[in-house]
Amino acid sequence: MREKKVIVIGAGFGGLAAGSYLLMNGYKTHILEKTNQSGGIAVTWKRKGYTFDGATNYLPGSATFLNIHAIISEILDFRKLSIYNYPEFIRIENNGETFRVYTDADRLREEMLRIAPEDKNTVDEFTTALKQFGRFNLPFEKAPEIFTPWDGISFLKNNLPLILFRQKWGTISIKKFAERFKNSSMRTMFKQIFPHHDHFAVMAPMVPLGWMHYKNAGYPRGGSATIGKLCEERYRSLGGTVEYNKPVEKILFKNSNAVGVVCENGERYDADIVVSSADMYHTFSKLLSEVQIPRRVEKRFRKAPAFSAIVQVSLGIGRLFDGEAEKSNLTLVKTIPMGNHHADDMMVRIFNFDNTFSPPGKTPVVVQLRTEDYAYWDTLRKDDPETYRERKEQVADVVIESLEKRFGAIKSKCEVVDVATPATYIRYNNLWKGAHQGWAPTPGIIGRPLKKTVTGLNNFYQTGQWISPAGGIPAVIAVGRQVAQIICKKDNKPFTVAGYE
Repeated sequence: MREKKVIVIGAGFGGLAAGSYLLMNGYKTHILEKTNQSGGIAVTWKRKGYTFDGATNYLPGSATFLNIHAIISEILDFRKLSIYNYPEFIRIENNGETFRVYTDADRLREEMLRIAPEDKNTVDEFTTALKQFGRFNLPFEKAPEIFTPWDGISFLKNNLPLILFRQKWGTISIKKFAERFKNSSMRTMFKQIFPHHDHFAVMAPMVPLGWMHYKNAGYPRGGSATIGKLCEERYRSLGGTVEYNKPVEKILFKNSNAVGVVCENGERYDADIVVSSADMYHTFSKLLSEVQIPRRVEKRFRKAPAFSAIVQVSLGIGRLFDGEAEKSNLTLVKTIPMGNHHADDMMVRIFNFDNTFSPPGKTPVVVQLRTEDYAYWDTLRKDDPETYRERKEQVADVVIESLEKRFGAIKSKCEVVDVATPATYIRYNNLWKGAHQGWAPTPGIIGRPLKKTVTGLNNFYQTGQWISPAGGIPAVIAVGRQVAQIICKKDNKPFTVAGYE
């Protein structure tokens, strides 16, 4: 069989993973990336010696007893990573009460009982469940699209405990579970473990907390930039090629067979197979504009919530923050109006644990404000750039004032201010609604992937975070792996994985 050529759209982690697995199996791949760097939405900003990472919170896979370690290790060389394990997932301050959400489940149990001793049964149920999840292997090894009947039986047999776990905890929201607490303070603060996401399934916070309990999800020093570098190194070491600043305009078909793509500059790239790792809505609305959107996909776009968009205020502070939590949820000194949304609190990440992000004695601080009104920022940027800049400055001023009140010595030590809005993510990554992590893991959606193929289109495949709610690094690597498996199956080729040389 001649070597087939594959065009991959997008050099995010999903595109690089799919390209790497296809190279391992004898395909020739070429990635076309819209921006000037790899990583997709998981990018970093560099300003005056500071690096700002608003994407990567943690990297699962460091615990070798779980299968996601083996799978992620096929793309990322863990030997080149320095992992920092957070002592706290987030610190919540509410009306004079502080809730430290420890990553050790036993310490977390003690902390919750300190605040709400009357809720022992509910606390035990939650902390026992997250420890249970932390030991599950995830069914990532084989694409469901190529299951044989025996595969289906084996899947049910091997994953029944996980299936039952999802049935129990993936169908109740954080808000609904919080109602079980008798203690009103705990009821309020439990919902802030994932701020503004209490509509998520309660399984959503159990996933990272379960992994972190077993030291399976620490922060890779260097963050998104380090992960992106290693993903691209792996891809290029296998013989893959990438072109940057090459936004794709359209996917080409002949008799319902994908035959290549055309870029916005008019360049055409012929191919035997096309894989889109671009934003799913952008893929269907523009790259496949003449194709009828699949019913299940159309329904999900119409009914399923996506992750909330964010306004990110990145600050370079010329001081250290010894003893402060790496992540906390804090109240703003005053409400910030942003179109139809009003922000009252902020999530603060203090990078006092990664000395690669700033000069000695200084600290990057990244603040994120959730907003449901992504269109406000997108429209303002397009129609009134001057007001757009003014509004960004106003948001930054309130954030800095709020941090000054909480930590002191912020205004006088602030050396860099950089503000990104939903319009930033939409402009750079074509993100639908500015949703930086795809579908929200809500009850009924979490753990329910979409198909990687489109009925009626041959030799076209989708990969990336929109396939598997709620995205994340393990999911996008696994989806890229499964796309390669589907392609190999169609070509009657055994799927193989190459090790590091």
